[in-house]
Amino acid sequence: MYFSKILLACLAGIAGASAGKFPITNGVTKNTAENKMKSKLMSKARPLKRKLEDGGDGEDEEVAIDLTGYSIVFDKCQYVKFYNVDGEGDENDEEGVLATNKFVIFKLCNSNQCSNGCSYDYAEYVVDMDTYVAAMIQMKQESVENTCNTCNENCQVDDQYAGDLSDDCQSCLNECDSYENMEDNGYGDASQYTECAQFGGDDDAEYSIGPYCSDDGSKISIGVFSDEYCSGEPTGKDAGSMLGYANGLSDYLLSATYSTDCVSCLQEVNDDEDQADDYEPETSETCQELYESAGKCESPSNFAGGYLEYYDSQSANEETICNFISSLDSGTYDQTGEIVIGDGGVRTKRGDSSASGAQKFFLTVLILSTIGLAGYAFTLHQKATDGTTEGLSKQGGAIA
Repeated sequence: MYFSKILLACLAGIAGASAGKFPITNGVTKNTAENKMKSKLMSKARPLKRKLEDGGDGEDEEVAIDLTGYSIVFDKCQYVKFYNVDGEGDENDEEGVLATNKFVIFKLCNSNQCSNGCSYDYAEYVVDMDTYVAAMIQMKQESVENTCNTCNENCQVDDQYAGDLSDDCQSCLNECDSYENMEDNGYGDASQYTECAQFGGDDDAEYSIGPYCSDDGSKISIGVFSDEYCSGEPTGKDAGSMLGYANGLSDYLLSATYSTDCVSCLQEVNDDEDQADDYEPETSETCQELYESAGKCESPSNFAGGYLEYYDSQSANEETICNFISSLDSGTYDQTGEIVIGDGGVRTKRGDSSASGAQKFFLTVLILSTIGLAGYAFTLHQKATDGTTEGLSKQGGAIA
């Protein structure tokens, strides 16, 4: 699995798997945003019934993935930078050697106690940021459209009766009006700029506009970058102003990508479907997509709703994935994806958590390997120097 290979490469400090550069694409217009996002999600979609990776009797077996009793909770986003030996860029191009990967950590929590915190029956997952952002924006967009359709059907009245509208109707009508007339009100939709794209500024300089994580990983925003991959630090320029929006960019949809609210995995249905005799609850496509795509850490928290045992490769590497999630969550990496090392070793930013055994091991191997290579290089240099000096002495004696 592509994602798992990246995960292992990040942990081991070597690039055992390929990692592509961030794509440069044309900006997404308001008219094409919805169709493009749906196409991107459906290209990765899997059926609700997942085939076992390795059937015991040699035949595929199907298992229904039922996450209807769980909710998604955002934890944080984080960059990780590691060497990419498969990079095909120019040798002077840093992105041909170093790849910056963007990850999101999220949890699946039992919906019955999710609002009180995930204290039992939950699991942690890590997935690439692009997949998470696309999935959550699509879910939010569909939810808003369903709400507005219902609102328009049930709350439309003649102007002379407008004062009789309930508070709920008045609230939803105002919210839907603001959403549908966002650009007319001078706002740009931030969710349209979640793919890194080049943009020419007024100063004739080339910039890129795309998503980035806040310093503490608690928020995903749209920023302006000086590099074409949106992998460096933001320049500080306001993306909304550069794009020509008088009131900047609206996070109305984008906020779904970093909200810590519980998002149910139960597929939304209308009242008619809910009351049908043959109605069966289904897992939403968003939860299905994220579960399929993510690295899974389920055993430590005794997660009751997982299907890790049906993913042979991930099950065998669960400890590695759990350690990686721990390293992301503890502040091992800075905003740019570099490992943070202070006077006392790996610096953490959350609480009093310390570096895990895996982190210490890989850092130790890295440091010792570097020292060993330096010593070996010095030895070779000394031998070469001694050999050259001896040769010159012999030449000098022969001439004399």
